[in-house]
Amino acid sequence: MLSPKLLRILRSKSPFTEDQISQLTENDGWNWVYTNLSPRKQKQSGSEICFTGFGINDKAELSLKAAEAGLHVVGSVTKGLVFLCVGENPGYSKIAKAQDQNVQLLDAPQFLNLIETGELP
Repeated sequence: MLSPKLLRILRSKSPFTEDQISQLTENDGWNWVYTNLSPRKQKQSGSEICFTGFGINDKAELSLKAAEAGLHVVGSVTKGLVFLCVGENPGYSKIAKAQDQNVQLLDAPQFLNLIETGELP
């Protein structure tokens, strides 16, 4: 007899019929779940960067360049933030929070130099 949780998962996520489910062992059922269902949320690799104080077009262009360089673009100052790229009209609360967390502050030219050369300012 399968556990209620496994039964719910198999009924909703698997292609198995009720007959097929009833013939599975608990171990076989969980093996199918872990093999065929992806985790809900996988942490993206790459350092996190946030942009503040840029117009929509500039922010989109910088975000694209960051993603192409393997950086994970986020919309706010998070615990894992490594870089805060600051434009002409920055959110001062973002800057203050980033400074409290010892996040590296960059302007746009410094950011572009970073992704081109890998050198920090």
